Amino acid sequence: MNKLPKIYKNEIKKKINNNKEMCYVEERTSNFQDRKEVENTLKNVFAGLGKPYNTKVIIKTKDKEYDTSLISKNKEEVITLENKIIKIEEIEEITIKK
Repeated sequence: MNKLPKIYKNEIKKKINNNKEMCYVEERTSNFQDRKEVENTLKNVFAGLGKPYNTKVIIKTKDKEYDTSLISKNKEEVITLENKIIKIEEIEEITIKK
């Protein structure tokens, strides 16, 4: 085998103080999910095994709470088993019932 040249490695001349600074993050006090969590939950319902109408969900908006199953979804709205149309932007929290 041919002898390969050595790899250049730069000298570190400054003092490194890793892990000297800490920060504490407070937990969110509200029960509202952020947009990505709502989108991910909707994606899980429609991409899961079986039909989405077999999955019971609880959807909370600022006006009402729905205990239902979902039938269809597009970019802006979801349709429930009871034929209610809910705008995705109005959904504050969505949970899958076990």
